[in-house]
Amino acid sequence: MKISSGTMGTSPIVVLATLVVAGLAATAAARPSAHANPIRLPTSGRPWECCDYVVRDPNFRPGRWQCNDVADACSPNCNECEASPAGDGGYVCRDWIVSLLEPPVCTPRPWDCCDVAVCTRAYIPYCWCADKVEACPGNCKECELVESDPAPRYRCVDQFHGYPGPKCTPWMISKGN
Repeated sequence: MKISSGTMGTSPIVVLATLVVAGLAATAAARPSAHANPIRLPTSGRPWECCDYVVRDPNFRPGRWQCNDVADACSPNCNECEASPAGDGGYVCRDWIVSLLEPPVCTPRPWDCCDVAVCTRAYIPYCWCADKVEACPGNCKECELVESDPAPRYRCVDQFHGYPGPKCTPWMISKGN
């Protein structure tokens, strides 16, 4: 077996490619961001910790949420604060956050989840859950019996001022029913 005694050299193409990549990286680091007002991720400071009147952007995946709660002042983490559309002297933070899960509510709903929500069409609706369940949740104040045969089924008739919250059945399962 013959071993080559030549010297190891670096190809000019490898050197050129390395210099081009390093130059592109330096240019990208020095360039200002194209997004002047970035969307906050849940791990960075949220503009709000909880929200009763949360709105989900239906066209954005995985999930983009905006809080329509009216407060005396916006939090220091809020980039886009505006006067309340209700004209009550309060303020609303119009920032969006990206999250797989709906942000937590400040005021607990009378139900944990709801598949059949009935809501008014107001800017901030009044909702109640029409689900028939084996037992009403512990935070439900008014529970009524809706059927007794073959097994008793109940419905929480409490109203909630705000959006109904998450569904109990994932949409993929409930689509076929």
